[in-house]
Amino acid sequence: EKSIQLQGIGKCPAINTAELQIGDVIVWNFGYKSQVVGIHPTKSGKQINFDLKSAEDGVVRTRRMGSNRLVAIENIK
Repeated sequence: EKSIQLQGIGKCPAINTAELQIGDVIVWNFGYKSQVVGIHPTKSGKQINFDLKSAEDGVVRTRRMGSNRLVAIENIK
C-alpha cells in the first residue's frame, strides 16, 4: 500500500498517475480536491495531461504530471 504525506492532512493512500481513471478524486495539500475529467498522455508516455475539475470552484484546469508520480486519492480501490 503506497502512501504520501500531505501538508495539513498527514499520510494518505496514493497511486501512480498512470493508474488514474476518469472520475477519480485527487486530494492535494490542505484538503483541496480535484476530479479527473480527462486524461491525455504525451506521445512519449512519460507525462500525462490531466483535465481536473476543482471541487472548490468547479473550474476545469489542465495539469501535466509525470506518469510515475504518486498522488493521494480519495476513493482508493
